Amino acid sequence: MFIKCLPVLRVNIRYLSTQKYREMIKVQIKQGTLAGFQKLLPNGKPFNSFQGIPYAKPPVGTLRFKSPVALEKFEVQELDCSKERDISHHRDPFLQKIVGSENCLHLNVYAPQSANEKQLPVMVWIHGGGFWFGSGNSDFFYPLKLMEHDVIVVTINYRLGALGFLSLPEEGIYGNAGLKDQRLALQWVQENIAKFNGDPNNVTIFGESAGAASVHMHSYADHANKYFHKIIMQSGTANMEWSFQLNPGYKTRQLAKLLGCESNKTSDILAFLQSNAVTADRILACTLGVLTEDERRRGLPLPFKPVVEDKNSPDIFIKKPILKSLQEMNVVKVPTIMGYNSAEGLAMLVNALRKLNAIENDLERFVPRDIPLQVYTPGIKAIAKDMRDFYFKGGIINEKSLNELTNVLSDYHFVVDMQRAAECQARYQSNAPLFFYRFNYVGDHNMYKRIFQFEALNGACHGDELCYMFQTAGDKATLAPDDEIFANKLCQLWTNFAKYGKPTTDDAINWKPVTCPKTENSEFELDYLSIDKQFEMKKNPEENRMNFWRKIYQNYNRIDYSRLSAKL
Repeated sequence: MFIKCLPVLRVNIRYLSTQKYREMIKVQIKQGTLAGFQKLLPNGKPFNSFQGIPYAKPPVGTLRFKSPVALEKFEVQELDCSKERDISHHRDPFLQKIVGSENCLHLNVYAPQSANEKQLPVMVWIHGGGFWFGSGNSDFFYPLKLMEHDVIVVTINYRLGALGFLSLPEEGIYGNAGLKDQRLALQWVQENIAKFNGDPNNVTIFGESAGAASVHMHSYADHANKYFHKIIMQSGTANMEWSFQLNPGYKTRQLAKLLGCESNKTSDILAFLQSNAVTADRILACTLGVLTEDERRRGLPLPFKPVVEDKNSPDIFIKKPILKSLQEMNVVKVPTIMGYNSAEGLAMLVNALRKLNAIENDLERFVPRDIPLQVYTPGIKAIAKDMRDFYFKGGIINEKSLNELTNVLSDYHFVVDMQRAAECQARYQSNAPLFFYRFNYVGDHNMYKRIFQFEALNGACHGDELCYMFQTAGDKATLAPDDEIFANKLCQLWTNFAKYGKPTTDDAINWKPVTCPKTENSEFELDYLSIDKQFEMKKNPEENRMNFWRKIYQNYNRIDYSRLSAKL
């Protein structure tokens, strides 16, 4: 998904002033005593930092691939939480090396001190990375600016790749272990966050990309109203094409075969995959080999992801296809923020540039799978021609049409499906007010756009909003004045939503919720906040592009896309 990046990304966190003041502080929680440190925020206010807290038993040996098991008690009398522990085993796309371990179920708690000792709202961050890479640790997600607005932030790590999402239900491996890690972390927050002066009755879960898709899945799960009370989805929803695993049974068996398992019996496969001979490094080395040619062709080749679980799963997370859940009445009951960046596809453009000729000769690869036609039939080719005429004005795809190709990639991977999800929530979830946004701010701190060297192209890249919410490796010592003002407004919107269920700011940005259509036959209009140099309400983002896809779905599905009765 991302390319190899410069080593500058792994320098010390900015705001080095936070490291000049350290005072040990201890907290007693259910599992034992934590020893962390009190530090200072950039504004001089103190906060307590507890890093590397284990919330589950190490998922190794016979626990590999299985649901997490809660950790009842620490093995030591006093747990040192002055630094982070291992993250999930994966290949870091920036360093291009393997990092982490299987013993990765750790979380971090950052708690500003409250002047009046009132319990503070809690925000739990779920990182992205395609269920394949990334972490919640402070090299990318140090929440100093969020804490300046008096919220506690918890960042979590969960299992990735095959370790977190392999499925073999015949042997009790029902899949979604990584999502169940997240769920157990939320349960930990409910049990313990009051000890950090956090309010367990005011918890917001938020995430970006695969983290946002995870949040969406949590919102339709049975524990939705039990462990959290508000949700924020940044550049990801559960109905996006890349969110769920295709052919999970095949992928598990193919992985075992690539690793050297000669048996077809499921009991033998599981024993083999859990054996000491099959290391995490070997699993990772063989993982991409399970992808089909069509998955590679379409981009975002992410092998192991969430699945709809077998009905016999004893701790089921996902009971049914998410598209069915989206159209059930009043399942979601929590206020929601949802939105995307204006040029999401810039992150995908990195790989697309390597195969422009192949894309030029095969634009069919970006025809959505949910259009019920066989690959390479005249129907698919006709849609691809329509796409070329609409996006590229009938011209060729080359280095001169990268803005247009970015729009194709944005719509295919993100925008169309997120707008569908927004319409579903507006129509069917009347108890869950929805605040929608489109992020288009381009300042000096759009780190991903800068890393990928796409400054000359239009819009905000996938992940760019994160650089104004969190402090990340490679940041400058201070933000430019305009960026500082913008970041403060953005963080205030997010944190006031966490506090009150309404995203507001001191200068009264009027972010209105999406209007529910009056009747089933009423046309849907998407109210949204344009997040740019100015914050202003608008309607129907990417309207021409969305109308193009509505027409495609009407023609090929013979149904009314705007009413979302399509197979989403």
